[in-house]
Formats: sequence, C-alpha cells, structure tokens
Amino acid sequence: MADYSTVISRRHDTPTCRQHTADFANLVKAFIGANYLTMSFAFHNSGLILGMIGLVIIALLTDHCCCLIVKVKEHMVNRLVDQYANQNTPINGSHTDIQSFRLSVEKNLGYGDIGQLILGRAGTVIVQICLFITQFGFCIAYFVFIGNAVYHMFPVEQYYNVSTLTNSTQGNGTFNLSFLDVTKGVQSTGRGIVMQSDSGLLNNGSHHAASDNVDIHNKGLHHSKPMLTTNTNPANVSNHSIPILSHDTAPPLELLVLIPLPIFIAFSYVRNVRNLGGISMVANMSIFTGFVAVLCYLIIGFTVSPKVVWVKWATFPIFFGQVTSAFEGIGVVLPIHASMENNRGNFKNFLHGAIAVVSVVIGSFGVLGYLRYGPGVGQMINQNLPEHTPLSISVGITLCVGILFTFPLQFFPVIEILEGYLFAKGRIFGPKKSTKLLDDSESCTDNEEADVTTHLLKKNVKLLLPEPVHVPDSVAAWKRNLFRTLMVTVAAGLAALLRSSFAYIAAVTGSVGSTMLAFVLPCVFHIKTQHHELPAWIIAKDVIIIIIGVTGGVMGLSSVIITMVE
Repeated sequence: MADYSTVISRRHDTPTCRQHTADFANLVKAFIGANYLTMSFAFHNSGLILGMIGLVIIALLTDHCCCLIVKVKEHMVNRLVDQYANQNTPINGSHTDIQSFRLSVEKNLGYGDIGQLILGRAGTVIVQICLFITQFGFCIAYFVFIGNAVYHMFPVEQYYNVSTLTNSTQGNGTFNLSFLDVTKGVQSTGRGIVMQSDSGLLNNGSHHAASDNVDIHNKGLHHSKPMLTTNTNPANVSNHSIPILSHDTAPPLELLVLIPLPIFIAFSYVRNVRNLGGISMVANMSIFTGFVAVLCYLIIGFTVSPKVVWVKWATFPIFFGQVTSAFEGIGVVLPIHASMENNRGNFKNFLHGAIAVVSVVIGSFGVLGYLRYGPGVGQMINQNLPEHTPLSISVGITLCVGILFTFPLQFFPVIEILEGYLFAKGRIFGPKKSTKLLDDSESCTDNEEADVTTHLLKKNVKLLLPEPVHVPDSVAAWKRNLFRTLMVTVAAGLAALLRSSFAYIAAVTGSVGSTMLAFVLPCVFHIKTQHHELPAWIIAKDVIIIIIGVTGGVMGLSSVIITMVE
C-alpha cells in the first residue's frame, strides 16, 4: 500500500505540459504590462547605447533579486518548520503534520510576512508602502493612458491661408499673419502646428482655438485674412497654401482622463480576485493585440532618425525609474512561486526565460521607437502613430480595453492593504479585538479559507509566523464600498493633475516603489537572515546592489521632479 501511494504521489507531483506552459505564461504576464509603450521615451532619456546597456543591467539585477527573495523565503520556511517541529505540542508528533505545516507556510508566506519576520512590524510597513506606491501609481497611470488615448482620437482642424502675401499692418500695432514668410517655419507636432517667423516661434499646441480672427497675444500677431479648414476641397487651395493654424476638437484632457471613473469604481467593489479571471484574459488579449499592431507599424517603413543621441547622462535616472517600473512582476513573484507547488524545481529556469522575453519586448519597442522618431518620440509610442487613421483608432481602442480590464487586478492589492489598516479587528473602523483565546473546539469564523497556519496560531502555538490580517464579515459592505469609491476618485484626481505625464508617473513608481521591492529589500533580507553563513564577496555584492537601488531611486525621483517643474 505504501509503494502504491508513493507511485500515485509521484504521478501527481509530475508537472504536465499544460502546467509548464501556464507557469511560464504567468511569469511573463507578471513582468509585462502597458509600460512597454513608454520604452521609446525611456531610450530618449538615456540615449541609445547607454539605454541598451542600462536595460541589460537592470534585467540581470531584477532576475538575480527575484531569485534572492525566493531564496530568503525558503530559508524562512525552513526556520519556521524547525521551530514548529521543536514545539512540545500534541499535534506535531507525526511527519505528516510537519509536512502539512510546511506546505501551508510555503503557500501563504508573502513578501510582507517575510519583512515582519526579519525586521519586525517595520518590515511589514515598508513592504506595504512600497507595494502601495507601485500599484497605486499604475492605477493613476491607467487613467492618464485612457484619457490621452481618447484625446488623440478626436480630429484636429487645420486652417490654411489662401491669401496672397501682403505687407499690411493693423492699426493697433499687430501684424497680419499673411505678411510672414510662413513657408520656412511650419511643422507638424502631432496635435498642432508650430509656426516660426523671424520674430519667434508660435505654437498653438492644443490650447488655442483657431477661427477667422485669432489673437496670438504672446507674439503680438493677429490674423484677419480668409482661412479655410482641411474640409475644403484641396483643388480650390493654392499650391502655395500651407497649414499655419490648427486646433483640437477634443474636450479638455483633464476631463477625458475621468471617462473610466464609473467603470473603475464598479470594478473596485469586487471582493475576490478569483472573480477577475475572465477579465484578466480579455485584458491580456487586448494588450497583446495592441502590442503586435504597434510593433508591426514600427517595423514597416522603418527609417532611422538623424537626431538619435547615443548617451544622455543628464536624464538617465528617469530611464532607470521607467525601466525598473516596466519589470512589474517583483510584487507577485512569491505568489507565483507558491502556486507552482509541484513545479518549483523549474522556477528559476522559467524566471530567467520570462525576464529574457520581457527584456526583448521592451528593448525592441525602446530601440525601434527611438531610432525611428528620435527626439520626437512621444511619452507613449502609440502617440506617434498616424492620427485619425483606422490603425491608430483601432490600436487606441484595443489598448484602452486592455488597460480598462487590467485596472482591477492592480487596484486589488492597494485596497487590500488599506482595508487591513482600517477595517480589520482592533483597527480604526474595525470591530474591537477580542482577548479571549479560542478553544480547540472553536472554528475559524473570520475567514472560511483559514489555513493550517492560522489554525495553529489560534491554538496559541508559539510560532513567529505573522497572523494574517482579514476584514471581518461584520464590517458593513457600504463602508468598504464608500472607501473604495474614495480611493478610485483620489486616483482619478491625481490623474487629472498629471494628465500629460504618463511616462513620468511610471518613472516615479519605479524610482520609489519598484527599486525598493526589486533591489533593496531582497538584498537587505538576504544579509539580515544569512550574514553569518555568507562569504564576504556575497555580502559585498548585496551591498553594491543596495547602493545601486537607493542611488538610482533617489536620482530618478529627483530628475522627474526637476523635469516636471521645468
């Protein structure tokens, strides 16, 4: 019977081809989101050669530190199992009990738990703050992305000067625009027209509404000659006519970023992330479709801009923050590792492969986009697609759908952290914490899915494993929904303020949250738990990575603030 059980166990533990594929796909999806669209702008901030070198280094550091945090988790699991086995309790007498405890700890020990075990309560707070900044930053960026994508779907009206050149001056001291030799200074800026005369540069951008009588106060220019829009028959336009003014028909951008607010609020009411499986699939397919479409456009008709810069040290810290943020998976590495159960032996190989794939993807977008558009590349590469064409509109819609359905997955960790501080037992708005110890006969009522670890803690077993924080069912649903509505609204408000800063939002989240989670904390935890066993060169390596993470994060945040202020 024992041999038969062993055979069954081995069959069960052997991962299938489907499990291999699913595990690898989960890792790839964890590390890539919509931030690949900002990689061309990231290379604009670093220069081509420096960007390629920086991308390789960041990818290698991310891969190494992901392995490191998994190694730290395994070390802590072994320590907890040893402590459990040494407890003089009636329930630890068999190998089966110990193995069950190990499986439970491996499944439930998270990043914040590791922080608390190693650094105490401060460790949990630090991890949760970093996770909050990273995930909430993504949520703000999603508002900004959708608003900008919709904004660029509206047509731009361009006006043409069909008058002959005259040398007339208005009586009020302003000049007639037709007096200027506009043929030497008109260029397309994507959303508007820049006109340059001998007296300076005129840029109406997206803020000046063109009409038959447009005042350009800053330059002292006044246009009163007949104008016509692009809707006019081109055959009636002189060969010398060129567009000199244009304006957007789109509503203000700060209003457009609020479009997804009702949908995002509705998504925020979802209580269980498992209910988002179908939504996640739609999001993945939409983002992948947009990815393929944009990549094909970059490749077809590819030309190299003559203004490509090789090295840019001044804004390289912004590149560091953007690329670190683009590797989004550090926060979910441990849950994915835990979910692989019978396939953890392949985790490192899958991780190496996933990061290699993601590096090629974001590197391709960064290099191709920057080479093609040079300094004219947009913060989001889809902004460089030809406007108001079926391609650009379909790509915009597809990416918006993908982002729309990705939001609840990114928002869930944010609300889980904050509700734990507000509505858990003994917290600000939660029920009072009972001091009565549970008897063996009592069951776990706060969480129907309470695992072995939680059950042992309620039996007063002296273990160091942190007790999970859960929001009791007794907390009124309207309170939680009201709080979730407030948080989504706050994200929308910040998005309205940062409506033109999609790439910089990614740089901030990368510089502050991602660098701590991806580089600093894994090395700190590694040194703290195993310093007495590690050779000097390993400790030196960890210290160097910590310095790189802290320095890159501080410089990245400073550079973003300076750039946005200027």
